[in-house]
Amino acid sequence: MEQTLLGGRYQVIRRLGSGGFSRTFLVTDLHLPNHPRCVIKQLKVQDKDTGTLDMARRLFDTEARVLYQLGNHPQIPALLAHFEEDQEFYLAQEYIEGSRLNRQVEEGKPWSETRVVLLLQEVLEILAFVHRQQVIHRDIKPSNLIRRHRDGKLVLIDFGAVKQVTSSPLLDAETGATNITVAIGTHGYMPNEQYAGKPRFSSDVYAVGILGIRALTGLHPQKIEEDPLTSELDWRQHAPTVSSELAAVLDRMVRYDFRDRYPTAQEALEALQNLPNPLHGLVGTQIYQTWMKGSNGRGPTFPGDDNDPGNGPSETSEPTAFADDQDSTSLFPVDLAYPTAHGKAPLPLAAGGAKAVAFQPYGRRPSLVAVGLLGVLSLGLVLWRSGLTIALEINGAGITKPFQSMVLPSLDIDLGRMLPPEEKAALLTRQGDRLLRQGRYPDALAIYDEAVESQSDFAPAYLGRCKTLIALKRPIEAIAACDDALAYSTYYPEAVRSKGNAEEQQGRLLAALALYESANNLMPAMFEAWLDRGRVLQKLGRSAEALAAVDQAIARDRESAEAWTIRGEANWTLRRFDQAIIDLEKALQINPDHGPARELRQRARQTVGR
Repeated sequence: MEQTLLGGRYQVIRRLGSGGFSRTFLVTDLHLPNHPRCVIKQLKVQDKDTGTLDMARRLFDTEARVLYQLGNHPQIPALLAHFEEDQEFYLAQEYIEGSRLNRQVEEGKPWSETRVVLLLQEVLEILAFVHRQQVIHRDIKPSNLIRRHRDGKLVLIDFGAVKQVTSSPLLDAETGATNITVAIGTHGYMPNEQYAGKPRFSSDVYAVGILGIRALTGLHPQKIEEDPLTSELDWRQHAPTVSSELAAVLDRMVRYDFRDRYPTAQEALEALQNLPNPLHGLVGTQIYQTWMKGSNGRGPTFPGDDNDPGNGPSETSEPTAFADDQDSTSLFPVDLAYPTAHGKAPLPLAAGGAKAVAFQPYGRRPSLVAVGLLGVLSLGLVLWRSGLTIALEINGAGITKPFQSMVLPSLDIDLGRMLPPEEKAALLTRQGDRLLRQGRYPDALAIYDEAVESQSDFAPAYLGRCKTLIALKRPIEAIAACDDALAYSTYYPEAVRSKGNAEEQQGRLLAALALYESANNLMPAMFEAWLDRGRVLQKLGRSAEALAAVDQAIARDRESAEAWTIRGEANWTLRRFDQAIIDLEKALQINPDHGPARELRQRARQTVGR
C-alpha cells in the first residue's frame, strides 16, 4: 500500500498510528506546489460484506460531513478531501504539528489548580463551538487533544465517534439526547448514559470534567472510586488542596445523572469564567517557555513509541493529526501563581510593592543542569524587568521551587516580553471578552486595541472591537472593525453577524438582513443570527418570513424571551391573536421583566379583552 499513491495524489511517508476503526498516515500531496504534508485517515473495513461496507460508509460519510462543518474552526483540523478507493475509505486532513496532551497528563504528577482551570477553559471553548453546531464529540480524552507547536493552542482531533443531532426532533435537540444505540467512547471518560448508547451534550461535559480531575489528582479516572450510595466520583480526597469553587464546578460536570450536569460546554465554560481569579485579572496566567527538542531532549511521541508515556491500553488513541518531527520545538506551559511557604497559605504582599510570585515550570524539564540553570537565570531577569518578584531555588534533586518572599517596587507587568505576539493577542482578546461581558466597554476597547497592536492580523481581536463599538453606539467604526476581522479570516460567521448588527444600528435594514442570511448559511446552528434575522424581517413588515426565522432561533434556544416576543409580535401582525398571546406569555414566563413582551401583552389584553 505504501508503494502506491492514495487517491492518485497522496504519497505515504509513514504510518502514524492505528486504532480500532482506523489507521493514520503522514503523507505529502503531490498535486500541490511544494508537496505539503497532510494526514490521511483510513477507515479500516475488516469484512467486505455488504452490511459491513454500508456501516463503514455511513461512519465515513458522517465524519466527513461533520469535519467539513467544523473544520473552519482554528482549533479543529480542516478536512481537505475525502474519497473511497477499492472499497476503502480515506479522509485527508490538515497536518497539526504538536504533542498529544497525554504526554503532559501523567500518572502521579498532579497539575496546579491554575493550570487545570486554563486547560478546562481552552477545551470547553472549542467544545462550545462543536455543540453549537449540534454535534457531540463522544471521545474527549488527553490523546485526542494536541498542543500545537506554532502557537501553543490545543487542537481537538478524532471526530470519528461524533453524533449529529441537528436532524433529531426538537425535544431531542433541547436535551441533547440522540437515538444512537451503540456505545462509543473511552472507558473512564464515558458517563453511564453514553455506555447505554444515549449520549447527550452533557456527556462531553462529563469527559472534560474527568480530564480536569485527572490532571488535578494525577490519577487515571478508572482508579478513582465511586461513592457506593450516590455513585458520584469520590475524587476530592485525592486533591485535598483544591479550592471549593473549582471543586464545585468539577463536581457538577461529572454528576452521575446527566440532568444534574451543565447541559452543554457553554454553560460549563461560563461557570469556570466566573471562578475567583487568583491573579485579579492579570493577563498571562499561563506562559509558554520553549525548550528545544521537547522534554529531556525528546520530540513529540506517537502511539506505540517505546518512549511514549501513553495512557495504557484502556485509552488507546486514534489520532487524526500530530507531529512527527523529532527536532521540532515543543511548547511547555509555565504556571504563574502565588508563592507558598512550605506548602501553606500564600505569602502576604508587601504594602505598595509588586506581588511576590513563584515562577515554576511544569512538565518534564531539560536534563542538562546548565540549560536549566541558564533558563532560570534568564527567566528571572525577564521577570525582574517586567515588574514581577522572583523567588526560586534549585534543590538537591534539581527541582526549582520558591524559597522566600521578595518585594520589588511597584511596576507595570508586561508579559508581552515573554509571549509570542499571537499568544499575547489571544490572551488579551480573552481579557477583552470578559470586560465586554461585564459592560466595561471603554476598557474592553483598549484591551482589543492592544491585542491588535501585538498581532495585526488577529481576527478575534477585530471582532471584539466590532462588538464593543456597537455597544458604544459607534456603528461606522464597528463595520470597519468587522471588515478587518473578515479580511484576516475568510470564514467568520460571527463577524458577518456582528457587521449586520452595526448595519441595523444605522437603520440600514436590508443590508443587515443580507448579512444575517449570510451568517445563517455559513453557520446554521447560530441562534443569534436567526434571531436577528427574525427581528429585522418583522421591522420590515415581512411577518410571515419573520415567523419562520424566529422559529429557527427557538429551535436552537427555547429560553430566549426576545425570540418569543418577536414571535408574538409576528403572529399579532398576522392576526393570529390567540397564538400571539401564548407566545408573549411564554416570553414573560422566561423573563417577567422583559419590557417589550410586557407592553405588547398589555396591548393585546386591551384589544381582545382578556
